[in-house]
Amino acid sequence: MDTKAQLLLDRISISISTLCAIHCIGVPLLLVLSPNLVLGMLDDHSFHIFLAWLIIPSSLLAAFLGCAKHKDKRVMSGILLGLTSLIFTALWGHDILGDIGEVVVTIASTIVLATSHLRNYKLCKNSVCNQCSKS
Repeated sequence: MDTKAQLLLDRISISISTLCAIHCIGVPLLLVLSPNLVLGMLDDHSFHIFLAWLIIPSSLLAAFLGCAKHKDKRVMSGILLGLTSLIFTALWGHDILGDIGEVVVTIASTIVLATSHLRNYKLCKNSVCNQCSKS
């Protein structure tokens, strides 16, 4: 897989992480602003599981492809930490952490994940530029 695909996967993973954080903040706000609104389509657990199924493969693939080029252990550690905590929160967060704890951990996890993907993206992009200038 080429660098352009890897950079695209990083962008996709950042976007999905951001969408997850927006959902965690937005649903409670919608409930406060419009308590009679039927939010059956926005079920937190189902939505988190759906996002996990999207973000796991794209994050892991982007991390492995990027780390194969730049060998930055902070990127891999951050992505694995972010994914692990997101998966934990999606599966058991509400039961173990409660409503507020689930939101806090999810947002913290998405920040770690998105930041790690951003670092991966920048390192890979710089790596491509450095390779081009050496040729």
